[in-house]
Amino acid sequence: MTEITLRVTNESLLPSFRKLIRSIDGIDIVPAKRKRKSGIEQALEDVAAGRVTEWKSADEMFKTLMAEA
Repeated sequence: MTEITLRVTNESLLPSFRKLIRSIDGIDIVPAKRKRKSGIEQALEDVAAGRVTEWKSADEMFKTLMAEA
């Protein structure tokens, strides 16, 4: 089995392109697999985007978390 990846830049062509591909015997459309990010990759993105909270101590953190509950 041979696999080919195509990049379609004009998305308005996708419906007719899919119809054409499905009409050809022996060719299947397989959804693209997306690579999942690891926990550390997600955490580093959070830091880069500023989605972090800092506390001066663990007690301060727990007081804040208990107040939100």
